[in-house]
Amino acid sequence: MPRFDGPQNLNHEGPVRALLETAFAALEGRVAAADACFERVTRTEASRQIDGKRALLPFAVKSGLVMRLVAEAGQRLEVSLGDLSPMEARMRLDEAVAMLSVQPAADARALAPVPRRERRHFGPHADLPEATVLASRWEKLLDALEQAISAATPAGVTVIHRVRAYLQIEDKVVADMDGLWRTQSLPQAFIRIELQAQREPARSRFVVSHGALTGLDALVTADGKLSAGLGRDLKVGLERLFALLGARALTPEERRRLTHYVLDPSAMVFIHEACGHNFEADLIQQGSSGLFEADGTPVDPMLASPAVRLVDGPPVDAQGRLLHGVGFGTQFIDDEGVEVEPVILLDHGRVAHVLHNRETAGRFGVQSNGRGFSELGQPRLVRMTNTYLLPADPSFLTQDRAAFLQGIQLGLWLEGSHGGEVTGDGMSTTIQAARLIRDGVLTDEWLMPCTLSVRTRGALKTVERFHGDPVIDRPGFCGKGQAKTVTVGGCAARLSVTEAISVAW
Repeated sequence: MPRFDGPQNLNHEGPVRALLETAFAALEGRVAAADACFERVTRTEASRQIDGKRALLPFAVKSGLVMRLVAEAGQRLEVSLGDLSPMEARMRLDEAVAMLSVQPAADARALAPVPRRERRHFGPHADLPEATVLASRWEKLLDALEQAISAATPAGVTVIHRVRAYLQIEDKVVADMDGLWRTQSLPQAFIRIELQAQREPARSRFVVSHGALTGLDALVTADGKLSAGLGRDLKVGLERLFALLGARALTPEERRRLTHYVLDPSAMVFIHEACGHNFEADLIQQGSSGLFEADGTPVDPMLASPAVRLVDGPPVDAQGRLLHGVGFGTQFIDDEGVEVEPVILLDHGRVAHVLHNRETAGRFGVQSNGRGFSELGQPRLVRMTNTYLLPADPSFLTQDRAAFLQGIQLGLWLEGSHGGEVTGDGMSTTIQAARLIRDGVLTDEWLMPCTLSVRTRGALKTVERFHGDPVIDRPGFCGKGQAKTVTVGGCAARLSVTEAISVAW
């Protein structure tokens, strides 16, 4: 009798079932437990270089399988099997079982269980369009971008641009020896537009990134128009690009007089890099977190002001209501089959929870919250998804910008952050644009790109209040030995000046 039955939701699910049936049968009676994650990514790409040269990749596919073996004495081994035939996989597993048997006894605490195992499939069913349709849509997208940029460019200004875009379908299967069978299908569209402007002698640069968990309609319509979301982001990016032609650096005297920073939702990379990684339980247990001892004890239980709530996972608004379909890093299940839950990391400034996969949850004696992710057959690590900064309760939120800025004598509204250097204490990142706030008014005085430096343990302790609805649509890519899509954002945050956060030109 087959171990796995029921309807098939993925186009290639049959061969994967045959592969895992063979693999688990080969492990019966030889290991205490085993589970697996098979991933397949089908992708199409388009690009435009600065010189206008275009390139299209109509179709590419990658796949990988990782299996975890658990021995009676607690030894664990994750085996990357690539994309093998059933017989090749069985031979590789024989080698893995032999290696597992000679490992010293390990922490015998069990993996945290997969709760609510009944549901089988997550995410919409999606396929890439035909190659001819793809080629046409990509050409329409690049044409529409050129037209929009040309139409928006003022007289006397020259603009050049570079584009990288892709559409992909991510499919995965998670299974175990006890009959768990879960699948997920996730479409994903992304574009990065690098804009450069020149009006002698001034030059400026601005990068627009846009991503969504849908098909090509997230970027371009069938009749060749930019999607509403991409059109909005490009419009804002071009406005910033042209404003920066007249930008300047902050003077030393102005820096001494600064009283506040306002972090736009687009300027919150440090929420992911400097804060979020420190809440990943695998780094905590290794003693590599800057915010926790290896046993999970916070080095400072009050890491932010009482105004702050820091959340990772499926996006929720300031009242805790789930925002469906938002967040480039969204996953319905992780690569261990656990449903991904919203996790409050900080609540009213205090440490609330950390991020776990099944292994770290077992060691800490808690439930996994669905943060075990791999990349195409690599070992599963604890990873963030969408990480965002919110008011701890509605009393810290205002929709009125004048009230939000009231009392700021001299401040900076910071927009757009990318890249940077991360240390154990914090990080530095590039801010794409900034505007001066004078006597509670957001001015049109634009400042050149600057470096924002953040010390993790103190950066959020002076957050006073928040403004506007949460924005959680800024796509990103996290590297932790493996690549993963993520999102950062939240509500605009007002912070009083502190030594833990600074800017430099």
